[in-house]
Amino acid sequence: MDYLDQWNEEQRRVAATWRHKNHALRQALDQVTVRASSRNGELGVTVNAEGGVTDLRLTGQALRLGEVQLGRVLLETIQRAQADARRQAEATARPYTDDPDAAAALRFIRETLE
Repeated sequence: MDYLDQWNEEQRRVAATWRHKNHALRQALDQVTVRASSRNGELGVTVNAEGGVTDLRLTGQALRLGEVQLGRVLLETIQRAQADARRQAEATARPYTDDPDAAAALRFIRETLE
């Protein structure tokens, strides 16, 4: 096996490792789900790791709040859930993003795109 064959084989191993890590990270992030209730329990929201709202529950109490107050409560609850989801997603990704090889790859990509 000559130098180029060895190099190609090493690149295949590195690519396979990255694919495996990327798949594992995606699966871990898919498990992040945050449920939050409004301060007085009028409503509940569920968001995913990306902060997307995946479920919304309104109580009779929520419907009696009025248009403006319901909007405020809804927005506040969604924002709290999204902030929590962001923290959880960052914590979930940390083992992958703190990997020295990942940091080197990200630096390379940033430098290449500049």
